[in-house]
Amino acid sequence: MRIGIISTVGDCSWAGSEEMWKLFATETLHRGHSVATALQTPIAQSEELREFRALGGVVFAYNPLNRYTSRAVRLGYSRFLRLKQWNPDIVCISGHPAIPYRDRDMYALLNAHTGPRVFIIQGNADWFVSGQAERDALRALYHSARRIICVSRDNAELLQRQLTSSLPITILPNPIRTRLERPLTWPGNSEQVRFATVGRYETFGKCQDGVLQALATSEWKDRSWRLDLFGSGSDGKYIQDVIRYFGLEDRVTLCGFERDFIKIWMDHHLHILISRAEGLALALIESMFCGRPSVVTRTGGNHELVRDNTDGFVSAGNDPEIIRETLERAWSNRQRWPEMGEAAFHRANEWIPRDLAVRLFQTICDSPSPEA
Repeated sequence: MRIGIISTVGDCSWAGSEEMWKLFATETLHRGHSVATALQTPIAQSEELREFRALGGVVFAYNPLNRYTSRAVRLGYSRFLRLKQWNPDIVCISGHPAIPYRDRDMYALLNAHTGPRVFIIQGNADWFVSGQAERDALRALYHSARRIICVSRDNAELLQRQLTSSLPITILPNPIRTRLERPLTWPGNSEQVRFATVGRYETFGKCQDGVLQALATSEWKDRSWRLDLFGSGSDGKYIQDVIRYFGLEDRVTLCGFERDFIKIWMDHHLHILISRAEGLALALIESMFCGRPSVVTRTGGNHELVRDNTDGFVSAGNDPEIIRETLERAWSNRQRWPEMGEAAFHRANEWIPRDLAVRLFQTICDSPSPEA
C-alpha cells in the first residue's frame, strides 16, 4: 500500500501538529508499506524527519502559494505533481480544515484522486471556514472522506456545525513523543515562580500578546515571577516588541525552540497556554505528563483535557482582563500546584492511549470508504 501525506503547516521548522502524521507514517513504514509526504520547506528540512527518512519515507518539499504561483496554479501548475506521479493509494491531508479547498492545486489533486481520502484536523476556530462557496465545497470534500480524524471533541463539533452536516469523524488525541511513567520531581524551593509557554510564536492562535498584557499591571510587576516563551515562528519580533512595550524585559524571555520538553519542565512550575484557536496542544500533553498544572482557555480540546481547579485552571476567554482573572486565581492557589501537577500527570496518562500508532493505522488504512 502506498500512502501519500500532505501537511498544510508552514512558517516554522516543526510543530506539534506534525507528530500525529509522523507517528502514523512510522507505523505504516514498519508494517512494510510505502509513505511519501509533501511538506512545506521548513518542515521538509527538519531533523525531526531523520527516522522517517531512514525507514524509507519520501519527502517532497513545497512552498506556500504567492501571487505568482497562484496565477500559475490557475493555469494548471501544481506544487503536488511529484506526489501525484508517485501514485498513492490513499491521500491523507493534515492541518487546517479549509486549506484543502483554498489551495487550488491541493483541491485539484484531491478531486482527481480516485482512491480513499483521509483528513487530520489539527485545529479549528469559528473563523477558519467562511463563505458559502467554501462551505459547500468543503462539505462535499469531507463527506467523500474515508475518515476525518479530529484531535478534540470541540473541533469535531465545530466542523460539523460550520458545514451543517454529520461527518465520518473519529476523535484521537495527539501523541506524546516520550511517555513518562511518573511525573518529574517538583522544582526545588525558589522565591521566584517560573511560568512557561510552549507554542509557536504565532499570536493569531497562541495569544502571547494577550498574556503579556494581562501580566503588565503594577500588581503583577510587584510579584516574583518570570515567564519563558519556548517556540519559533513569524511573530517572534512582534512578541519581543510587545515585551518592550509593556516594560517586561526583566521578566519575560524568548527562549526559542526546545525539543526536549523534559528539560523545560525540570525547572518551571506552571504552563500558561492561552489560545485563540486550537486543536489539542501537544505542548499541554507534555507538560501534564511532566506533572505541571496549566492555565488554558476553553479553546479546542485543551479544556476537555484540563479539569478546572483539579489539573489546572480554565479561563473563560482570551481577553486580557479575563486572562488576568484566571492567572490571579492560579496565583492564589499556588500552594496546591504540586498536587494539581500530580493529578495532571494521571489525567494525561489516562487520556493518551498507549496503542495510538496502531489506532491511527487502523483508522486511516482499514476504515471502509463512504461508498462501501
